[in-house]
Amino acid sequence: MRKAIAVVAIMPLLCLPGVAPADTSLGLRAGTLGGGAELSHTFGQRTGVRLNVDAYSRTQSKTQDNIDYDQKVKLQTGSLLGDWFPFAGNFRISAGAMFNGNKLTMKGLPTGGTFTINGTPYLASDIGSFDAEVDFNRAVPYFGIGYGRPINSGLSLIFDLGVMFQGSPKSKINVTCGPTAPPGSPTCNTLQSDAAAEQARLDDSLHSYKYYPVASLGLAYTF
Repeated sequence: MRKAIAVVAIMPLLCLPGVAPADTSLGLRAGTLGGGAELSHTFGQRTGVRLNVDAYSRTQSKTQDNIDYDQKVKLQTGSLLGDWFPFAGNFRISAGAMFNGNKLTMKGLPTGGTFTINGTPYLASDIGSFDAEVDFNRAVPYFGIGYGRPINSGLSLIFDLGVMFQGSPKSKINVTCGPTAPPGSPTCNTLQSDAAAEQARLDDSLHSYKYYPVASLGLAYTF
């Protein structure tokens, strides 16, 4: 009789969050880092660890200073995060390290037969190629808050809101001289100087991108 009463008394506790045996989930999500997958595991009621992988790419065209740019944006990140559940529920505070493979590449083509670089006009024949890329620090820290914890088996909502501290992006502009401005000529030398000045100006404009906002929403299945 006492054993039966004990079993009946314990059964409701098994339905409470944090007491159910399920502790691992696999999810799909989408957000400012693109689309990706998440593997989550909890250790008890208040701590856990997550592994995330996200990716996205887009190609677009843009015209600036008489130059048509073919731009390719590539987002590629992976993260290893530690989670703390201060209330032993779904709300979590997260911190960890991220691999940041984000990159922007640009290929310039003349409009109207001319390039304008650092305010100086050049004939299309003065330039052999005009390429630029923007890179970011590879290993960066992350801090944020979110919702979702492997508790009961089945589908559940997952949400994250945080910041990736990626540092100031670094640009690189590569310009080669064309047939009407052979290497060593005054026009070629001026072109290289203007390209360096353009790169310095681009670096200054990128300082505000040292913090990347991270927001994602998805569904996870707990085993």
